[in-house]
Amino acid sequence: MNIVRMPGMGGVFRIAPQLAASEEELELGLGLLDEAIGAVG
Repeated sequence: MNIVRMPGMGGVFRIAPQLAASEEELELGLGLLDEAIGAVG
């Protein structure tokens, strides 16, 4: 994950998940991301 500044777009949060993730790992990661965004929103 990283945040980059792009002309005309401001900051862009990019996520590049690993290529060998199980469905459970993906669900966990998305759940944590949802919780983190909800905490600041």
